[in-house]
Amino acid sequence: MRKIRRNRSLPEIELTPLIDVLFMLIVFFVLTAAFTGSTLPVRLPGAAGIPASGDSVTLTLDAEGLVHFGRERLSIDDAVESAILSYHKGKKILVAADRDVPYGAVVTLLEKLRNRGGESVGLLVEASEEK
Repeated sequence: MRKIRRNRSLPEIELTPLIDVLFMLIVFFVLTAAFTGSTLPVRLPGAAGIPASGDSVTLTLDAEGLVHFGRERLSIDDAVESAILSYHKGKKILVAADRDVPYGAVVTLLEKLRNRGGESVGLLVEASEEK
């Protein structure tokens, strides 16, 4: 008996959807990496606190005593003015001061914010574990 051979074709895998998914994953990881590295190097003091919620702007005092509004370094008066403008638009003001900044510099910044109309200002801290 003679066997009849059938020409079986190999199944084909469509690569276009796989390439589309791969491209989307690459875009996602590139954008995620771009936005996670945008913080200023500030070592916050440790304390217990309530997580900040809602829309907010951050004034940062770094270890050298320089004031940053977002990523931009400004004079203390310009930073306070920018923060107060955002405060009047409904955003909360948060102050992130490095743990090595003198206490007087933080008080000066808070006083300038209060004198310009910033009634409620939050201080950012690093969560500490209580034992």
